[in-house]
Amino acid sequence: MKGICLFLVFFFNIAFAVQNVTPNEAADFFYKRFGDKTNVHKKVNHTKGFCVSGEFDARIDINEFVRIPLLVGKTKVLARYSTGGGNPNASDIFSAHGLALKFTNGKESWDFATLNGVINAGKTPEIILKFLEVVGDPAKNKELEALAKKYPSVKQVLEYNKTIGVPISLANVQFNSQHVYRILNANDKFINAKIIFVPQAGIIELSPKEVQKIGDNFLQKRFQDDLKKGSVNYYMYLLVANPKDAVDDISAVWENTNKKIFLGTLKLSKFEGSSCNLDVFLPGILPTGVKSPIDPVFEFRNQTYEITHQKRQ
Repeated sequence: MKGICLFLVFFFNIAFAVQNVTPNEAADFFYKRFGDKTNVHKKVNHTKGFCVSGEFDARIDINEFVRIPLLVGKTKVLARYSTGGGNPNASDIFSAHGLALKFTNGKESWDFATLNGVINAGKTPEIILKFLEVVGDPAKNKELEALAKKYPSVKQVLEYNKTIGVPISLANVQFNSQHVYRILNANDKFINAKIIFVPQAGIIELSPKEVQKIGDNFLQKRFQDDLKKGSVNYYMYLLVANPKDAVDDISAVWENTNKKIFLGTLKLSKFEGSSCNLDVFLPGILPTGVKSPIDPVFEFRNQTYEITHQKRQ
């Protein structure tokens, strides 16, 4: 169950063959699975969610590390927290936790679609989609076992899923880009780096006993309670690739010795309810100083988001 939800943020539990699958085919199936004929505007991926606004406050000397004009000074931010899949009543316990962000200064924008996980089930859309076709279905356990034998990344992610706990609050979750961006540094050279948002309040998970008592809908209320105490803050870092780290494979585990470059603080301060729930956050929207990731999943994902958004209009 947890495995399915964790990866719905990228693609969909596709029941047809995944060889040469296109973004259009993925979007069509997702609408068949989660669409609502009585509500054509319904968001069919990460349906359950809420919106918050705030700002990004860059470190004063940010230009000594990166050349991204959008981040200089204070930048407006719209954020949407969400849970995986097309169910508006998805459980906060078993679902993926996503954070979509739109940074803007009126001239440029940067959209993020981050996740609480750090790796995926495969380096290509085909592997990920095949994984989603069989995981979580007892009738397909043998297929899942065979897939794990064929692709070490599938076995790896099944083990990784077991390590992810239930957060006490979304203010206590680290969110990760998974994709590797190419970032212009102060020497006018592009470096490879992931982007992570580390909670200022620390990463805190519920105990097994607490999970049994918490229920399926608690994260929005807890976040609103957090905002009553002040803004919810995350430290934004570049996680710079080491020479041996894969930069074109979102299933690859890095060496865990990576240099971190602090860029500033994301400060979320105003609860916006469902105001942005129908908005789209396109990973392909990038500012000056940032180039697209080169992995084969990134553009597929961006195109699929565009297609599903168009269908909702």
